[in-house]
Amino acid sequence: MASFTNLPQVFARLSEREKRLVLITSVVAVVLLGFLGVTAVNAAVERRGKRVAMRQDELAQLDVLRDRYRDAEEAEKKSAAQIRSNSQSLFSVVQKAATEVGLPVPDLQERRTPAKDSTDVQEVSVDVNVKEISVDKLTTLLEKIEGKRSDGVVKVTKLKVKTRFDNADMLEASLTVSTWRSSSAAPPADGAKP
Repeated sequence: MASFTNLPQVFARLSEREKRLVLITSVVAVVLLGFLGVTAVNAAVERRGKRVAMRQDELAQLDVLRDRYRDAEEAEKKSAAQIRSNSQSLFSVVQKAATEVGLPVPDLQERRTPAKDSTDVQEVSVDVNVKEISVDKLTTLLEKIEGKRSDGVVKVTKLKVKTRFDNADMLEASLTVSTWRSSSAAPPADGAKP
């Protein structure tokens, strides 16, 4: 086999037809290698482009998640501030809502329990049982209890409703109304029994 230094001598000994074949084969080989090189570079660039696009999408998602996290932090701070400054009288809220709907509210008993995962927050709850109420009045009662004047710190945390046996148009409702306040805050003076 001839070495690379002897190639010009070997090429000179070839006939014209063989020289043309060698040149055509060389050109085709160079073009083929060039095409394969360009294809490989394009594939690598496309893969990199896809990775860049994927990373940009991930960054956009992180931006959205960061904004959501900041909103959640602000909402948590706002809720904590509402709880610290909560002076809502649960009895007043429930009695006023019941009176506006036209329901008698029997003697209410308040329960205080420490809130989960917090040492400074107490959940104050009142159970309200209504023996006979229409769907409309119940809806209105719930809206009035959780309405604007509750500042988001009074919620119906439990609701159990069933149809009365003697009147299918009326309901029996049992609900628990709760609020949260700081343990160090003084309870509102509304004359209710703790």
